[in-house]
Amino acid sequence: MDLPWTLHVLGLLCFLTSVVWSCPDRCVCQGTKVFCSGLSDFPKTVSSTSAGLYLSNCNISFLKPEDLTDLSNTLSIFVVIDTGLREVHPGTFDSTQNIGALGFTGTELQDLPEALFKNLLKLESMNLKSNKLLVLRPNWFSTLTALKNLDLSKNQFTSVPVETFQPLTELQYLLLSGNSISQISRETFKGLSKLQTLRLNKNVLKEFPLGSLDDLGNLQELSLQDNQITHLHPDLFSKTLRLQKLFLSKNRLTSLPQGVFLNLPLLSQISLYDNQLESLTPGVFGPMALRELWLYDNKLSRVEDDTFRNLTQLRLLVLSRNHISHVSTWAFRGLEQLGEVSLHTNLLKKLQAGTFQGLPSLVNISLEHNFISSLPSGFLQGLSHLGEIDLKNNSLPNLPQETLDALNVAQEVLLQQNPWNCNKDILPLRNWLRQNPSKTNQTLVVCETPFSLNGEVIALLADENLMPLSTTEEPAWTSTEKRKKPHTPPTRRSTSSPSVKTTPTSDHEEVTSGGQGQGENGTVSNDTSIILIIIAVVSTVIISTVIICCLCWRRNKKGRGDLSRRNKNSVL
Repeated sequence: MDLPWTLHVLGLLCFLTSVVWSCPDRCVCQGTKVFCSGLSDFPKTVSSTSAGLYLSNCNISFLKPEDLTDLSNTLSIFVVIDTGLREVHPGTFDSTQNIGALGFTGTELQDLPEALFKNLLKLESMNLKSNKLLVLRPNWFSTLTALKNLDLSKNQFTSVPVETFQPLTELQYLLLSGNSISQISRETFKGLSKLQTLRLNKNVLKEFPLGSLDDLGNLQELSLQDNQITHLHPDLFSKTLRLQKLFLSKNRLTSLPQGVFLNLPLLSQISLYDNQLESLTPGVFGPMALRELWLYDNKLSRVEDDTFRNLTQLRLLVLSRNHISHVSTWAFRGLEQLGEVSLHTNLLKKLQAGTFQGLPSLVNISLEHNFISSLPSGFLQGLSHLGEIDLKNNSLPNLPQETLDALNVAQEVLLQQNPWNCNKDILPLRNWLRQNPSKTNQTLVVCETPFSLNGEVIALLADENLMPLSTTEEPAWTSTEKRKKPHTPPTRRSTSSPSVKTTPTSDHEEVTSGGQGQGENGTVSNDTSIILIIIAVVSTVIISTVIICCLCWRRNKKGRGDLSRRNKNSVL
């Protein structure tokens, strides 16, 4: 074998080996990608063939052009994550023209040179999330015509210059959430016809100007939640026909204008919860593919007929934690696919008989935490698939048999925390609970009144605790009679079986004897008082007499002395 040829082969192998194994300290090399962590300086021995360089949790405080010189032809991905980076010198990326993805996230950067990215003509993805950038500079993006993804969220931007994004005609994803942006111009998103996702949530926007979305014909997601928006223009979404997700929760909307959602046929998700909405008109929602509608934590007081009629594909409707006191008979008309409706924590006192009619797919109804005192007959008619109806914490004193028959269509009925009045009218409920032990937790359905039965499980009540007593038995005191006889002790409930109580109870005897004993004690108490008064008067008379006698005796003695002295003087 030719020796020079062998030497060439060995030399080539040694070169390849050195390329493969020249991975810097505290770095991991996987193919052409280098992952470094915990460095205090920029790595010096990175292979010139490396295509990706990732720096995380490092103490590198600045970057300069010399750091990337050896990677100028091959570097396509450069990412700095959770590093104390404070400065990037001008010209750092002038020689790395092949970078397609660039990221600075979780750094201490407050500003960047205006022309820093001017040569990155192939850049498609830029992530500047979670830094401390103060000013959004339009020149950063003036040459980035290939950019598709731009994440500027979680910085400290307060405004967006009008011309900032206009060169980015290929942009598809623009994230500006988590800043302090207070105003958006009508021209801010002009020309972004390919934009699919726009996120402006968690800012301090007070309005979204008409026309600002007109060029966004391909927009699919718009996030405006967690702002301070007070109103929407009726035609704001008239040009965003492909919008699928719209998030408007946690704003200050008091009303929704007629037709504001009329031209959104592909909208499948919308959030309007935690606003200050006071009313909804039937013309707000147009035909759309909406499956969930979240309206909780508003100030709605009424739900009128046909409010949701166009939402024929709706599966979930959440109206809880409002001020709703009235739901019209046809409020849910047209919602044939609706599987769950939540009306809990409102001000409802009654329901209309046909409220849930025409909802054949309804599975769950939440009515807890209201003030419902009665349920209309047939209010669950036509609900053949009802799984659960929640009626806990309302104002139900009892339920008539026809209402209980209607509840039979449900697999589970929650009835606890109601003011159940356990008189004879509670019998239908007691019997229904015994007949349907699997539909509710019977131990939680307990009496509130009368006081003697408070806390007793209704399903376990005996007949004599509920039915009027016979003429030979003690009559049960009504609430009015109790007020008339405040000293009468409450009737004791017997713990024996119903068959034992055939004679008058001893309670009536106790009540009577208690009253007589009280009269005798009153007489004794009066006699004692009279005797004590007489004794006090007699004692006073005696003591007074003794004192007077003493005074008279002393006066008489003194008078006799004076008389003898006068007799002596007269003699002399």
